[in-house]
Amino acid sequence: MNAIKHICFFSAVVVLLSGCLKEESPVLPHVQGDIIEGQVELGTTYGLQVYYDLASNSVVSTNQKTDWDLSFECEAGGWHVLLNSSLAAAAADLGEVDFASVNNTDDAVWNWDLQTGLLDSSAIGDYRNLNHVYLIDRGYNEAGVPLGFKKIMLEFNEDETFSLRSANLDGSEDETITINKDPDINFKSYSFNANSVIDIEPNKNEWDLLFTQYTHVFQNPTLPYLVTGVLLNRYNTVCAQEEAIPFDEITYEIAGAYDFSSDINTIGYDWKSYDFDLSQFTIVDNLSYVIETSNEMFFKLRFIDFYNDQGQKGAPKFELQDL
Repeated sequence: MNAIKHICFFSAVVVLLSGCLKEESPVLPHVQGDIIEGQVELGTTYGLQVYYDLASNSVVSTNQKTDWDLSFECEAGGWHVLLNSSLAAAAADLGEVDFASVNNTDDAVWNWDLQTGLLDSSAIGDYRNLNHVYLIDRGYNEAGVPLGFKKIMLEFNEDETFSLRSANLDGSEDETITINKDPDINFKSYSFNANSVIDIEPNKNEWDLLFTQYTHVFQNPTLPYLVTGVLLNRYNTVCAQEEAIPFDEITYEIAGAYDFSSDINTIGYDWKSYDFDLSQFTIVDNLSYVIETSNEMFFKLRFIDFYNDQGQKGAPKFELQDL
């Protein structure tokens, strides 16, 4: 009788415990997205800049590359001022001279922003508390026409605003403007033509890639050259280049093992080359990119064409997959 009671007791305990234990949930396998195609139109003269979002495989915004000249860092504490690299713009530090006396470019030693995007290697450099005058070569439009020169002075104020004084070399259009930061974007853009801030860059959380021309500075000897390619969103977007593993074999499981770079030109321009025999651009074989975006998503991307359906250049076409 006691044995029967013990059996009943232990049976009841097992039932109660099994009712309290949480049911095991199977670990679902990671599911990758489908391979999809995207294409961006920059124009045959590469006159457009196109901001692109990988998650939606869509264009966020487009602007003419001649719409702006300078950009001002919006990060808290940030003071850097960059040139419009898509125009091959350059800057020369003339030192502490009288602003009105600067009327030519004879003493200019030109510098360019480096293609890596490193802020400490900018053409203007650290202007704070120097009271220097800088010459700006505004570069060229998409037709190769020079845009002329400006002279400027810069101040970074205690309230984290920028003061910009600019004028033509003959002293005309001498203007001073205050530029406020916008924490939702990386850089605030400014146009000499309008003498005002202009909306160019989208919210830094809404784009990943910028399709554009930009200046690549080759060394030994120093040679600035306009190239057409892709730059990263410097806000937490990083990239790795892959040449050994085929595109189809790059998976989520290996994506995290890559040595990612924050250089904004990691994708760059050399995924294509110019074939002089065919007189056209061709895509480099076996070259893929793994991209980690600011919202911690992994994508793989490879280029498949530089021409649109009408045979016009300046239309990068690519395959893309959410890993």
